[in-house]
Amino acid sequence: MKSSVKHVELLDHLRGVAILAVLIFHTLGMAFGYDALPWKGWGRDFSGQATFLCFLPLGMCAQAGVAIFFVVSGFCIHLSFQQQGQRWGGFFLRRFFRIYPAYLLALAFSLLILATNPGLDFFSREFWTQLLSHGFLVHNYDPATIYGANAALWSLAVEAQLYLLYPVLVVLAGRIGWLRVMGVLAGGEFLIRGLDGWTQTVDASNTVAGHVSWLLANSPLGYWFSWALGAFIADAWLKQQTLPCRKISPLWWLGLALGSYFAKPLCGLQFPLFALATAAILARGLRGIFHAENETASKRRVPSRGGWPAGISAFSLGLLQHIGWWSYSLYLLHQPLLHVYSHLIVWAVPAENRPPPVAYLLLMITWLAIIPFSFLWYKIIEVPGIALGKKIIGAVGDPGANDAASAASLPLSRGGESGESASLRRRLQGGMGVTKVGYGLMFAVLVLAVAATLSVSDRFSFRTAVQHADLAWVLATSPDAAQRDGALAVKLAEDACLQTQYRQPGMVATLAAAYAEAGRFNEALGAAQLACTLASQSGDQNLLQQYQAMQRRYLQHEPYHQTAAGGR
Repeated sequence: MKSSVKHVELLDHLRGVAILAVLIFHTLGMAFGYDALPWKGWGRDFSGQATFLCFLPLGMCAQAGVAIFFVVSGFCIHLSFQQQGQRWGGFFLRRFFRIYPAYLLALAFSLLILATNPGLDFFSREFWTQLLSHGFLVHNYDPATIYGANAALWSLAVEAQLYLLYPVLVVLAGRIGWLRVMGVLAGGEFLIRGLDGWTQTVDASNTVAGHVSWLLANSPLGYWFSWALGAFIADAWLKQQTLPCRKISPLWWLGLALGSYFAKPLCGLQFPLFALATAAILARGLRGIFHAENETASKRRVPSRGGWPAGISAFSLGLLQHIGWWSYSLYLLHQPLLHVYSHLIVWAVPAENRPPPVAYLLLMITWLAIIPFSFLWYKIIEVPGIALGKKIIGAVGDPGANDAASAASLPLSRGGESGESASLRRRLQGGMGVTKVGYGLMFAVLVLAVAATLSVSDRFSFRTAVQHADLAWVLATSPDAAQRDGALAVKLAEDACLQTQYRQPGMVATLAAAYAEAGRFNEALGAAQLACTLASQSGDQNLLQQYQAMQRRYLQHEPYHQTAAGGR
């Protein structure tokens, strides 16, 4: 069968769905101040804001979105490696230039946004810890850095480490077979996630077992099975074998994933369950493409678009495909941009006219700036970075640099060119078709957009971590109910804690009070416990007793409100 354009379209559509899910989720968290129902015992607490229940399905989008990205990544990586000569040097060079240049510049942009805050100390140990851990893509191993400069970047560290594990996956699959390897990986991932859910359920997060389970759950081992599902399907697709995961309906996996959201011991299983649902959709879509193309070859009919049902409009699929092309840049940039532009909304619309549902709709308007910004980033930074990598690989004499030649040299029965290679080739050709004048204009617009964003951050963001925390304390604990705003207090307190790496007891205590005001008592207890630990380490017994008293209120699901002016 010839190189399948429909195959490529399916992958782009899935990427489009994934980035929209992530964007929806983070917009929800920004609007409400929280993105999930709090826990009450082993289940969710439904006694909070009734309006959030209307948005409850959106609170599961991030897990689903990142799971889709991981499955599609595993599929593309294995297909690309097999069809580009199976050379590890070329493989890692391609991965580096595909991911790192755009990532590094996005990290620099995120740090520039933080630099608009005069409270940021560029010579502090904390700043350099963030910079170096993110630069070397190991920030997922420390709670202080995993969500540091740009919270969305945590998954990039995990994915880069999965690339390093990919040779192990290939060797194991060659020796003991894919089914056995996937069985071992499935047992490992479900065990790790089950252990993490259990330690959180029994409030053992601060024990040795809790730290170990957190570390494993945020390491590549906690996602290896989910990522390898894509490679498993790709291997079967190349060998014309029956595609795995297609027999069980994705609705079953989706139902289990949604159900696990409501049980604290099982909540960690959401990710692999969403990954299994994605794998089922991918396998069925590929099977649909295969049958559609066979029918086209024999009867000259128009095949269904990318394996999706014919009822989906061509406009919707085209839009998804383009968003899928830009999805990496969108993923890199959306969170800092959303954070900056939200300050404009806070400044322009008074709190009393900005209930969470209205704030959510207002924040969705910022997508009209975020998506074009990401498109420019994709055109000016991401695509040229990939092209540069291809030139360097070709210059060092890697035969895999020539996708078409390497594909033609392999006895492959399905797809003369990998889905990722075909997609990148078309995008690179599209980029090369842009004139120098066009690139110059796009570059100028991107520079203006970056400057405008930094100006907005400097003008409308609250100035320092201390100012964030002070305002959050008032919004969370004011004796005047009209002055309290739990959602905004959470946002400000989280910002303050991120800037200080969760090491200032007063700011962590403020975050606990903000969580309590927002009805997120389980998270309030966790933050209060950390504040008590930090106060104990500082030797301030009066502060420790104050935080312990506040913690007791959160145990009773009571927020902390001042009766008179008071400090933290």
